[in-house]
Amino acid sequence: MVTVKAPETYLNEYGIRKEAGKYLSEYGSRIFILAGKTAWEKTGADVTASLAARHCVPEVRIMTGYPTVEAVRQYAWEAYGAKADAVLGIGGGRVIDAAKAAGNLCGLPVAALPTIAATCACWAARSILYDAEGSFDRIQWNRENTRLILADTEILARAPRRTLASGILDSMAKWYEFEPLIAADPGDLVLRHDVTTARLTLDLLREEGPEVYRGGGTPEQWQHVTDAIFYLTGATGSFAAGKAYRGFAHSYYFSTTRIPQSRHRMHGEKVAFGLLVQFLLAGKEEAWLKDFTETLLLYDLTDVPGDWKTPDEEAMIRELSERIIREWPVVVEKKQAESAPQIAEAIREASARLRKARARNHENAEEGK
Repeated sequence: MVTVKAPETYLNEYGIRKEAGKYLSEYGSRIFILAGKTAWEKTGADVTASLAARHCVPEVRIMTGYPTVEAVRQYAWEAYGAKADAVLGIGGGRVIDAAKAAGNLCGLPVAALPTIAATCACWAARSILYDAEGSFDRIQWNRENTRLILADTEILARAPRRTLASGILDSMAKWYEFEPLIAADPGDLVLRHDVTTARLTLDLLREEGPEVYRGGGTPEQWQHVTDAIFYLTGATGSFAAGKAYRGFAHSYYFSTTRIPQSRHRMHGEKVAFGLLVQFLLAGKEEAWLKDFTETLLLYDLTDVPGDWKTPDEEAMIRELSERIIREWPVVVEKKQAESAPQIAEAIREASARLRKARARNHENAEEGK
């Protein structure tokens, strides 16, 4: 059996936040809004005016901290108490994941207005939940997807560049992580579908991502890149046949959330480094490794675990590697790695490569002054 979960409507347009009321009013007149502080400052006035024009009443909550089970239950209770007809999440992945989980818990349709293009959270049918400190807790598989996505390229283009870099690398990761899984199960049509869509995403981002990241992309290129991050990457998870597909880089990310000093780094920033580790574990040829390292330099993604200012870098790497093996058995089952010492050595080598590359980059920049 194959199940399909996808939004009913996806709009990616300049200024679409100003028309939010037009679409949300289809669900009713009471809209429970969960928003990040900065996201609401950027969009609140326009969204509120748009809702008022359609005689809709917003009930706004500003989310702080991480999306936890307790927070989701509280938001669901408040939405129920407000007699809301729909839930709208405005912000980044954490806010939207909380909105999706809360909406599903109280049986309301969920809409999303992402203000950064850092992940495909606005599309994905799951919510990533954490504990109050920021450690990964669980993946919650929601009964329903977001019904409506309003992606506003005017807002997305104003976001910090690192959010876009994070989204681009996280989206590229889907092909790098999924493609090796085919060898073990070539008859899995859902996986083959996901790999094909992920390849389209990778090719599009390779072609148009750099120009958009540098700030020189056309409006059409901005739409293509954000479509790749939200729509195409999200679509790789829309079809399910009872299996979860996960590559090494995301297992690496989830394990790093246990390290408090790493929590200032975004999801895609960590996944990017995890991909380099994955390639080293897989024995990729030198040309491949150099090409990917150049991609990381292009997007200013040169952070390594040693930059997290932990008391003992070597002890942290060993502990992280052991946690990956312990908490994510799929890593060994899918032959992504054999042991914790092997992972630790790959992390060390990936760190050394990036440190050398960024030092060289710095020297070249100094010479060019």
